[in-house]
Amino acid sequence: MRILRSKKGIVTLACTAVAAAVLAGTALSGLISQTIVRDSTSVHLRVVRSIAEGYDSGWHIHPGPAIVQVQEGSFQITQGTCTPVTVSAGQTFVEVPFLPVRAVAPGRVVWTTTLEGPQEDALLTPTSSPCG
Repeated sequence: MRILRSKKGIVTLACTAVAAAVLAGTALSGLISQTIVRDSTSVHLRVVRSIAEGYDSGWHIHPGPAIVQVQEGSFQITQGTCTPVTVSAGQTFVEVPFLPVRAVAPGRVVWTTTLEGPQEDALLTPTSSPCG
């Protein structure tokens, strides 16, 4: 506990605790319900750079957020509705956990996907189309 050996350390710690309490109270005002879906100290993180020509991910889900950053070309990404959204070079799309998603690129596309999820779960699971 080296931080508690100096007056500056004690003051810094106290200010941080007070600021955190104030911000937590502000952020949670109006909160109606909150449920912890999963709380894990064992997280699987994978960053993948991909290049494809005529790509279709198929419908799938992720157990955690998936961040798709397009460097070249574009995707049509469908998630949450049955209307695809175009994500082009320089843009980022965050895929929502446990919500079916599909990405299609008719031409060349270069992208990076950052996947995060519980260590024991597969980071991608094929699923059926919610669009019928």
